[in-house]
Amino acid sequence: MPAIGRFVRGVNTARFSRTLSILAASGVPVLEALRIAGQVVSNLPMREAVKQAAHKVREGAPLARSLEQSGYFPPITVNLIASGEVSGNLEEMLERAATNQEREQETQISFMMSMLEPVLIIIMGMVVLFIVLATLLPIFNMNQLIR
Repeated sequence: MPAIGRFVRGVNTARFSRTLSILAASGVPVLEALRIAGQVVSNLPMREAVKQAAHKVREGAPLARSLEQSGYFPPITVNLIASGEVSGNLEEMLERAATNQEREQETQISFMMSMLEPVLIIIMGMVVLFIVLATLLPIFNMNQLIR
């Protein structure tokens, strides 16, 4: 289900970015921060991608490129992380990435809820129609028996 998968990836990206931002701002070494931030990701393929990214970072690769190669993280998040690595403001850029992802998730939830409202109205209309028919059909049948 593409919509739900994209939503789950967005939520996990926001969690990962926020946690990594907090840990980096607290002075935790990047490899340890990646290990801890990877544990907050509930999506198993994304968690494995974070582990692989940590392994590549240990070998000297940039964090943004390591996360980009997995294909699970949105391009805006990867670009913000790359910008943070170059400028030396990784914590701030991770915070921006998390805020951006959270805002996008709120927009998606609002859209889903606006689409759910008409569907619920139609379902409730069908339930009322079923109740009315269940009440009136026996009356019509009794009317046919009398004639």
